[in-house]
Parts: sequence; structure tokens; C-alpha cells
Amino acid sequence: MQPDNSTNPNLAVNSDNAVNSTTIANAVANENLFGNEQTATAATDTTELPKQQRIGKQQRKSDFAEFKATFLTPAKLVNRHPVNIEDDIWEQLERIARILGERGTTVASYINAVLADHLRAYSPDIEIWRKL
Repeated sequence: MQPDNSTNPNLAVNSDNAVNSTTIANAVANENLFGNEQTATAATDTTELPKQQRIGKQQRKSDFAEFKATFLTPAKLVNRHPVNIEDDIWEQLERIARILGERGTTVASYINAVLADHLRAYSPDIEIWRKL
């Protein structure tokens, strides 16, 4: 007879070790950066990919280093303008900048880098759409 898991829908008991691994996975899920279950589920799903599609630890470190160099380097904004965003988005951006960024990385410098990259990526499309 399996124990009743109705109080915790994430708890799945498949073997003797499943309880321990699920407890660890739930602890990691509760500690995710965005504070939502969807992101935590997506993160745990990526670890269950077939072997030929796995991303190695070195590749993840390389990807993070590239992300950090692109978006999370401290920058002094000279000609600044205020922007209004939702509070929950601000909190997520603040956590990313504080936890993943270097000392001196601010939400403003992170937003500036993300928007600069977005404009660089979409500038050809924006010019085409402007001429429609």
C-alpha cells in the first residue's frame, strides 16, 4: 500500500529512494529565482532529457558566463529616464541582478542591457515594420 500523497501533489513515490530525491527536488523548487512552480518544473524537466541532448556542466558554465558578460555587468547610466514596470517584474529583475550579477549590478543596468540586446536583435525587423 502506497502512502497518501494528496497533501503534496509533487510527491511521487516510485522506489525507496524516490522520497529522498523528491524532497531535495521540492527544496530546490522552493528556492527558484522567480518564485513560481512553472519555472521550477521547466528546470527539472531539462535534467530528464535523453543523453544525446544533455547540456554538460561546462556548457552551462560557459552559457552563464556569456549571459553574465552580456547582461549582468555593472554599468553607469549617464542620460537616464524613468520607466514604469509592474512590481512583480521589478522583484524578479532585482533578484536576478542581486543574485546572479556582479557587485554594482543594478536593475537599471540589467534592463538597459536586455533592451539594448533586444533592439540589436530586432532592428532589421523594426525597420521593415516601420515601412509597412
